Amino acid sequence: MAGVVDWESFGVMTGGASGALTGLLFVAVSLNAQRIAGHPVLRAIAAQTLVLFIAPLVMATVLLVPRQPDWAVGTEFIAAGLSGGLSLLAIGRRKRALATAPGRLVSLFDRRDTGIVVMLLFVAGGAVLASGRPAGLYLLLPASLVAFVSGVLSAWNFLLPPPDML
Repeated sequence: MAGVVDWESFGVMTGGASGALTGLLFVAVSLNAQRIAGHPVLRAIAAQTLVLFIAPLVMATVLLVPRQPDWAVGTEFIAAGLSGGLSLLAIGRRKRALATAPGRLVSLFDRRDTGIVVMLLFVAGGAVLASGRPAGLYLLLPASLVAFVSGVLSAWNFLLPPPDML
């Protein structure tokens, strides 16, 4: 069974990808700043996307802190997942109902529920790891992938918005 040390390469790759995607989000938002600033739904989606890109970065940072016991890493994953989940819930309360997004893939991933699933995977992985079972680390993979896909699809909508969001 793999321990936290065995996941260093995953943490480096995920942290780098998360940092790069966060930067690209800022570029996408900057290119459409006036439109996004005047549209409450787009502002909420931008905030949601930022949370989804920052969550794997936080996970990678926690994963790469040297010589932490598994229970500490697990506890930090739980805290990060709960914080991200609460942030997404707060954003969702402010966000009006979204218009139907074009395409099933975009509508599937551009939802608050998908982001909450990501955060629950971080919490579950942390709980399993904190209980002494390194298998919880394997939940980081689907959490990171779904966060990245969701965030990229949202950022794509900022660059090429559906007609009803213009």
